Amino acid sequence: MSFPKSRLAGVIDIGSNSVRLVICEVMGASILQTFNEKVMAGLGEGMPKTGHLSPKGVEAALQALSRYRAILRALNVETYQAVATAAVRMAGDGEVFLKQAAKVLGRPVRLLSGEDEARLSARGVDLSIHNPMGLIGDLGGSSLELKRIGLEKGLDAGESLMLGPLALGDIVNDPKELRKRVREALKASEVIKGAKGRFYAVGGAWRAFGRLVMEMDKYPLHVLQGFQINEGQVARAAKLCLDSLTNPAARQQIETIDKKRAKHFPMAAVLIEEILSVSALEGVTISAAGVREGVLHDLLSMSLDDPLADGIIAYARLDHNQIAFGRALHDFISPALIPQPDLFGSPAADIRIEMAACMMADSAGRFHPDHRAEMAYDQALRAPYLGVTHPERAMIAHAIGCRYEKDFKRPVEHVALTTEQQAERAKQIGLLMRLGAVFSGRSGPILQRASLRREGDVLALEVHRKDANLISETVERRLAQAANMLRLKSTTLVR
Repeated sequence: MSFPKSRLAGVIDIGSNSVRLVICEVMGASILQTFNEKVMAGLGEGMPKTGHLSPKGVEAALQALSRYRAILRALNVETYQAVATAAVRMAGDGEVFLKQAAKVLGRPVRLLSGEDEARLSARGVDLSIHNPMGLIGDLGGSSLELKRIGLEKGLDAGESLMLGPLALGDIVNDPKELRKRVREALKASEVIKGAKGRFYAVGGAWRAFGRLVMEMDKYPLHVLQGFQINEGQVARAAKLCLDSLTNPAARQQIETIDKKRAKHFPMAAVLIEEILSVSALEGVTISAAGVREGVLHDLLSMSLDDPLADGIIAYARLDHNQIAFGRALHDFISPALIPQPDLFGSPAADIRIEMAACMMADSAGRFHPDHRAEMAYDQALRAPYLGVTHPERAMIAHAIGCRYEKDFKRPVEHVALTTEQQAERAKQIGLLMRLGAVFSGRSGPILQRASLRREGDVLALEVHRKDANLISETVERRLAQAANMLRLKSTTLVR
């Protein structure tokens, strides 16, 4: 049995607006941030007019790099890479800045081309969203990178359009001129033509737009990664963003989301509206991952396997016994679960979520027993693991709540996060996990010697004769509870 090993690595992202340091724990295909800091240096401020980087921005950026180097050294992070994007690439004094930055950091700074940015953003989305299909757009301070992803990802090298707020200049405050400029650029894009699927929005401005949609709709799960937005929601939020140019009340509402980015909301909204308008794409998915995660992939030659299981192991700090138990638990409960009409698009997708829940089945043992179910539920619902949609995340959390408390009730506002069928399956998984955990003492080897199966209208727990002494009154009770949830009778067999 193989277990992923963790590595610590960092990325310094020198952008047009900000200079950011991210330090991550990388385990298998998962990326878990342990440090994230940005300085709004404004390197690209005024560059479209002057052709050069902002002197104040250069000073702020170099100060930030000096601080980041000290932090990386203090935390013993030796594996890291600094990258620079559109502003440095386009500026007449970009090479001078790169030399200054390299001197401060004590190592070279990698200058990304527009195609590099598009490819790395797509790689970041690949690492964070399960089987993405459509078009990624990474909106930075100066540029918008586009690349098709999924089955069509090999059809283009990606492209970079100068549609960031710093590149657009004053027209960001003129909705008609802004929309005209954006539409012309997008209609000329070869990458957008023929793109099918969803639009994956990457970048701080679009994350802020996603938070605005959540606030307007009173959406109960404030997790941006994987948040899906339909065209109607885009239109309503975009109207508010454009109203903020002339309406103080709308401006105030925007500023409660992100005051520093408030002036960029109208531009971000128009871009996302026009991308959906000129393409065949169906809705928006927010991706919190992008270039930085793509850089980590290249730096560490990361696996492109499913990040979900590895992410749970990394976040919950599961040891070898807990990992073995989670895998054995899934094998144990699977025969009791009859296939349903696809809950998440395919039987394989359903099994993937069942496995994820089982991997978390021993993640809350250290929590106080009086609050264990609620804490385990909240952890599973909000933890920063990747590769799940919000309904999938909500079903995993519901199953975990039921694993720790037979009659677990979710907060009322969370009920709509799953369908009735998904909620029913979550309860079934939860009660079956309760049975497996109490019978085995959370031991993978014991579970592997037992079996759980349906025999007509009976749920049968069969154990090896040397494990007969493990069948306690509590085991019998939990077996009956699980069987009742499945509308079955129960029995135990010793072979």
